[in-house]
Amino acid sequence: MLTDDRRALILRELHRKGSFSVADFAAHLGVSGMTVRRDLAALEAENLLQRVHGGAIPVQVAAPAGRQHAGAGTGLRRMPGAAPHAPQGARGGRMAVPTIGLVMPNARYYFATVVRGAEAAARDMGARLVLAVSNYSQLEEERQIERLLANKVDGLIVTFSAESLANSRTLELLASADIPIVVAERPIDDVRDDLLLESVRSDHVRGAEVAVNHLIGLGHTRIALCTRRNSPTTAGVRSGYRRALERAGLPWNPGDEHSFGSKQEEPESLRAELEEALEKIMAGELTAVLLLNDQDALTFVDSCQSRGISIPEDLAIVAYDDEVASMGAVPLTAIAPPKFDVGYQALQMCLDRLDSPAGKPTALRQVSLSPALVVRESSGHP
Repeated sequence: MLTDDRRALILRELHRKGSFSVADFAAHLGVSGMTVRRDLAALEAENLLQRVHGGAIPVQVAAPAGRQHAGAGTGLRRMPGAAPHAPQGARGGRMAVPTIGLVMPNARYYFATVVRGAEAAARDMGARLVLAVSNYSQLEEERQIERLLANKVDGLIVTFSAESLANSRTLELLASADIPIVVAERPIDDVRDDLLLESVRSDHVRGAEVAVNHLIGLGHTRIALCTRRNSPTTAGVRSGYRRALERAGLPWNPGDEHSFGSKQEEPESLRAELEEALEKIMAGELTAVLLLNDQDALTFVDSCQSRGISIPEDLAIVAYDDEVASMGAVPLTAIAPPKFDVGYQALQMCLDRLDSPAGKPTALRQVSLSPALVVRESSGHP
């Protein structure tokens, strides 16, 4: 069906019934809820209808008193003792648009792109986004989640600070919330039975495999791995590194893996650890390295150049993150996790759960998105 025909049908449905449901209309036509929400946004811009949570009403017609919240009956389990979620309801005579809380460890570097993705989805789908930053503090993370729940947001997207939610106060807070919750860029395998969560994350195992396969394809058989201590990304990258070596029939040597850094360490200490790793890599006659993350990779390259180590002739480098990899003295080949798409899909998943018809819960989703390889000078060419 053409866009104009679909939008005409929306207006006809709204005129006939006096209200409009995104979920019902999308199911009837066999189109996505996102497509219908975009139609509603375009029609509202022309002042032909007024968007509300879960659908639309005629222009300047307030939602009737006692109207059921579009998020009711989502199929999410309320933990024992948890109070039912109260929708934000009418403001100034109209139903409020859905408000989604977004809790991020920071709003810079990697997560700035995740936030931009969520912002774009909120724009496209007629939602409001409220950002909270924990600065990698679990205590601050708990405070921000409590504040958002007290303000009765309609859904939450959370990237927790620790490596796991298990046995944490954050998990308890999320378990007490009777709203859709999506975990972004973090694993939830160890807490799936504690509450009903959805998740969307980059497949860092696959990303590391792609990086190592690229280096193997260039003829490298001795490949080192350098990762940040306490980074939630490290476990996946390490697993993918080892898997790629195994699948290629190459030996894995624990001494070829190096870890360094923490959130509290000074730049001088970090550089010293990177230079120590570099010494071991060159002494072991390794010819390539996968390094998490971009910023550390740039410091690593600087150490290489100060020692007269040529890149990629003496040592090929692939960075992981692709935030600033292109800006190095030697532009770095990098693995680029789909950060924007993670934010976009997390917001969409929240709204899809809110739009689920009452009494018809849908399957919970755990979405894994593949990173991409961006080839630059630091790894050379076939």
